[in-house]
Amino acid sequence: MNLPMNLLFWAASVVPVAFLLVVMMKFGWGVAKAAPVGMALAGLIGVLIYRSSPGALAVEAGKGVWNSATILMVIWPAVFSYELSCESKGFEAIRNGIQSLTRHELFQILILGWIFPSFLQGITGFGVAVAVGAPLLLSIGVSPFYSIVIVLLCHSQGGTFGTLALAWEALIDQAGVNGTQEAQAALLAAAMIWVFNLMAVLLTCWFYGKGKGIREAAPAVGILSLIMGGGQFLLAPVNSTICNFLPAAAALGAAFVLSRTKRYGREWKMADSPIMERKIQKEQTEEKMSFHQAFLPYYSLTGITIFCLLIPPVYGILSRWSVALSFPETVTGYGFVTKADPAFSPLKPLTYAGTFLALSSVISYVYYQKKGYFHSRSLKAIWKRTVQKCMPSTVAITCFIIMSKFMGSSGQIYVMSQGIVLVLGRFYIIAAPIFGILGTFITSSNMSSNILLGNFQRTAADLLQVSPSVTLALQTVGGVLGTAFSPGCVIMGISTTGFAGGEGKILRMIIPWAVACAIVFGGVAYLVLC
Repeated sequence: MNLPMNLLFWAASVVPVAFLLVVMMKFGWGVAKAAPVGMALAGLIGVLIYRSSPGALAVEAGKGVWNSATILMVIWPAVFSYELSCESKGFEAIRNGIQSLTRHELFQILILGWIFPSFLQGITGFGVAVAVGAPLLLSIGVSPFYSIVIVLLCHSQGGTFGTLALAWEALIDQAGVNGTQEAQAALLAAAMIWVFNLMAVLLTCWFYGKGKGIREAAPAVGILSLIMGGGQFLLAPVNSTICNFLPAAAALGAAFVLSRTKRYGREWKMADSPIMERKIQKEQTEEKMSFHQAFLPYYSLTGITIFCLLIPPVYGILSRWSVALSFPETVTGYGFVTKADPAFSPLKPLTYAGTFLALSSVISYVYYQKKGYFHSRSLKAIWKRTVQKCMPSTVAITCFIIMSKFMGSSGQIYVMSQGIVLVLGRFYIIAAPIFGILGTFITSSNMSSNILLGNFQRTAADLLQVSPSVTLALQTVGGVLGTAFSPGCVIMGISTTGFAGGEGKILRMIIPWAVACAIVFGGVAYLVLC
């Protein structure tokens, strides 16, 4: 490989990512507008500067379409399920049900914005937690902007070990570390995720009521964080597959117990909270649906997921069928090789989150129609709104992933990464989480980021003569930080709350916190090692 490593090539590799950040944060472009341009820039730079061929770009575009299809298979059912709940007035019932369970407004926010989304993230992933949690917060009076921001920040508990540890397994597969190094990396990653998630929850309390909000919620936050974060920390080096799911389930149960205590069962709220729009709650209507009926989509989703994934004989049968595409090897004019893949990104439809969401939506639709919560003609209206909300997401996600494929196959990501390592030396450890953030921002997936950069982080550790467990932990934690503002997750929140055009405002709120945490985590690792 004779790929040049100079300032021109490095600067060119940064252009697509820098463009997206500038136009979305500074000029307020929506993702559906920015993504196609970013994709085109990555392709042009690949051909004109990195000597990639149009044929190679076509191959990578095919990979991107396939990868985006697997993500869209989650987004479309998630939005349909949301519209189903809207049509049946389910969110009104959920709002009333939560308020009858606990009259403590801040605790309601913690349940719907932190605990329940973290539980969903543990069993589904792919932004489902954001798609579900944001409209639930909206239904109890939280403003659309803060509904999205709170869930984006607080669902991070399952960012690596959620979805039964798919992102973590992808990282370990790419890096090729031994059992001891894997356990050490899991322990470090779980510790940092715990810290970030606790900070995100405390920040949520600060949004609601500053110091008074933190003091009021502190006992519950401490208990629930200890269950979720502490449980994941203890289980991660032992069994990564269930280390997120079991503690999240336990925390969900504990939240309902806490709602019966004197402190969190009483009526409590701050009338001047800047994140609330209580005019929504004044629109009282006669409740047709019970709380548990309104939660049917989520009960059925949880039940289907547990049955299909956590019962070994059932999972063994369902996971046998997989679908994958074959792609040839591509080589740039500089000799940068992307190996052939006879079974690229295999999908197991019967154990896939999108399938579970679709099934839960069908079950809920049939039940609600039978109960008379809407008529059969309502299906057309539900589907129409689903299409309207999902089309911009479909364009954006497809273009983002194709862009990442263009950058990866042409060598742009390789040059960008290697250039930083050569310049920073051992200070690279401080920057290691930033790579995880960038990878997740580009691909909208911590799993994809780990696949893209896992081997590089391992190589960097070898060059720097440090344990790969450190750089791998920083990589995936950076990915967790990135999920808090990744385009895919932001799109999910916007699609289900109707906060169109608010991408830039959301990014400006979250990115400084995520980057600050990344620098702190990297800095602590540097001080310990150096």
